[in-house]
Amino acid sequence: MSALDRLLVGAAVAVSPAAHRDTRREQWLADVRDARELDLAPTALAFGALTTALFHRRAGHRSTWGESMTAAPLHVRVTPHTIPTIPVLVSLAVVSFLGASLGLGLLQRYNGFPASPQLALLVSLCLTVVPGTAVGLSVLLATGAPLRRRAMGALVVLAVSVLWWGIVTGFLALPVHPALALGIFAAAWLAVWLVVLHRPRWTWSLLLLPIVASALVFPLSNGVYGTQLAYSVKAALGTAVDAVPFLVAIVGAVVAARFSTDAPAPVEAHGEALVDKSA
Repeated sequence: MSALDRLLVGAAVAVSPAAHRDTRREQWLADVRDARELDLAPTALAFGALTTALFHRRAGHRSTWGESMTAAPLHVRVTPHTIPTIPVLVSLAVVSFLGASLGLGLLQRYNGFPASPQLALLVSLCLTVVPGTAVGLSVLLATGAPLRRRAMGALVVLAVSVLWWGIVTGFLALPVHPALALGIFAAAWLAVWLVVLHRPRWTWSLLLLPIVASALVFPLSNGVYGTQLAYSVKAALGTAVDAVPFLVAIVGAVVAARFSTDAPAPVEAHGEALVDKSA
């Protein structure tokens, strides 16, 4: 069991109700330790323990998971999981981006506030690095690819996010036309997803979608500043519109998954798993 897995399980136990901590610690550590025997990703199970602890605090042991994964007979059919981990992470990325848009508007309204520099840094991170980290974790927890490839993909996503943050904060110059910048970042994230999961070649055409969406919404984003709205509202709305290329990239990832011609790899039947690792 890796140090990251222990850290995730430890955090899951820490946020669990005190009455259930001992039981959960014993069961979750056993599940993560024996995950590979059931052809499951230990890190995905550990992260599933954390999401369950956060979203199902009142449950006794494993939320609604039922019997222990390691104790379940091998002939039991796989059943739907409780926590759809990757959709939760993607939703977190979208919420972070939109929340940062609102925060940017508030900063414009209360310009000169003593804590403005710190808040501006927080907004820039929520606009770039936080969504990138969520997407990177989604890549790391995806199934159907070796762990090394998933880890490298997650690092690339994070690197692109840091580059984006440097441009947003002014540390780096924008290397392309502003109308295409967000689409290129979104397409880069989508490209990592397609490569890591080894999607068919035709799905590479989907990389054009976020770039086209970026070019289309750029005039709309700038057009907001020509209205009679308060400047703080303009900043919030203009930045929120910038989420469109990333939403289009999410749609592209779903399309690539739904219409993939790759045959799924055979998986040994097992009992209920801790995490929904589907995209």
